[in-house]
Amino acid sequence: MGARVSLHEPRRAFAFTDGDKGSLERSASGGAFAALARQVLREGGIVFGAAAEDDGLVHQISIRSAEDLSRLQGSKYVWSRPEGTFTECVEYLKEGRTVLYTGTPCQIAGVRSCVEKSELTEEQKGNLVTCDLICHGTPRNELYQAYIAWLSKRHDADDGIHSYRFRTKEYGWGLYYYYYYYFRNGTKHEVRGGAGDDPYYFAFSRAAIYRHACYQCRYARKERMGDLTLGDYWGVRKNTPEAYDPKGVSAVIVNTHKGEDLLLKAADGCSITEVPYEKISEQQTNLNRPSRRSMEDEEIAKQIELRLKSGNTDDIFDRLLPIDQGRNARLRRMLPPFLLKIIYRLRSNA
Repeated sequence: MGARVSLHEPRRAFAFTDGDKGSLERSASGGAFAALARQVLREGGIVFGAAAEDDGLVHQISIRSAEDLSRLQGSKYVWSRPEGTFTECVEYLKEGRTVLYTGTPCQIAGVRSCVEKSELTEEQKGNLVTCDLICHGTPRNELYQAYIAWLSKRHDADDGIHSYRFRTKEYGWGLYYYYYYYFRNGTKHEVRGGAGDDPYYFAFSRAAIYRHACYQCRYARKERMGDLTLGDYWGVRKNTPEAYDPKGVSAVIVNTHKGEDLLLKAADGCSITEVPYEKISEQQTNLNRPSRRSMEDEEIAKQIELRLKSGNTDDIFDRLLPIDQGRNARLRRMLPPFLLKIIYRLRSNA
């Protein structure tokens, strides 16, 4: 039985953009996680986060060096397996190290519970800093693996799909994906698009394919599990225009003194602006309630489960999950990539 851990009431909120431009480019939004991680690593600490593999599996892993930080950057819209990282975290705390653990709110509840019931001293326990994500929900690994396999077949890729990124910034800050694959002759082919152009991504963006528990998530609320809460500050251009950056702006919610101390140290050389909490929560509904799924998508989800059990997974993406057929989406798919890039960049900088 895990130890009970309490939720934190938000104290302050900030718009944040990383001052390291290379790191900002690799980040899904404003690079707040990367800045926090670099600070902990500079102090000799350990950082935990989600890393994706080409086979479609996503795991929580630990890193000790800033050279490995890129593995943890970027959004992974799939469940990340924590596996042995909770006990690994306890071992690092036992050594007297500072540990930054970043994950979904339910993962943060798990690692905090594991640390709390351990035999660590209170001082050692105090060296754990947690960041929970503003989580919409996470699809099962099996579905994402089936999706990567389907993409490989669809493109007749000889060496599978590589470097899938849900949040590339080639078109600016937003919901744009990127991946590449090879043909047997060595020719590399790159693919880019918007969320509505892809069956998996479009289903994710409309909350259709999360795990069942996500729709009853007890942590989708104002009170938070983490010392800090991280996400996109989508309303920044309207609400805090002076903090806007076309390459992305993070929303950082401070929930504890410990989280605030780390954030202010990590903010050196970065852009940070305090904002009212409500300006973030009004754009991030999962700070108020769990995601909701339509009745139509409920039925689709049942069919997906049957396909996953039977192994007939190609049908999920060929037939069950549509792409966006709205007028704007159809027009966008007709444009060449170089023209799309120009349009998106002009819009981002307007």
